[in-house]
Amino acid sequence: MTTARTSRANKRNVILKKDVMSQLEHLRHEASEISRLYVANLQRDMVQLIDTLKHARGRRAPAVLAQLKETIERLNLKPEKGRRKDLRKIEQTIRKMMKVVATPPKTDA
Repeated sequence: MTTARTSRANKRNVILKKDVMSQLEHLRHEASEISRLYVANLQRDMVQLIDTLKHARGRRAPAVLAQLKETIERLNLKPEKGRRKDLRKIEQTIRKMMKVVATPPKTDA
C-alpha cells in the first residue's frame, strides 16, 4: 500500500529523471555540434598553413621548413585511443607553426 507521500515522491522522481535525461540529450547535441565546429576550424587552419607554405619563398624558407618539420616530428599521437589531448596537441602544433610562418625575418641592422 503506497501512501500519498510516496506517490508524490515517485512523481517528483519521474519528473526529475525526465528533466535530467532531456538535459543530457541537449548536452549530447551541443557536444556534437561543438566538436564538429572545432574540427572544422582546426582543418581550416591547417589548409591555410598548407596554402601559405605552397607559396613560401626567400632565403628564410628552408630554415622555416626545417623548423616546421621538426615541430611535426615531435608530435606523439595515438589516434586509435580517441584522446582529446591528441586534438589539443595538434591544435597547439598548428598554432606554433602558424606563428613561425607569420614571424617576419630578422634584419641585420
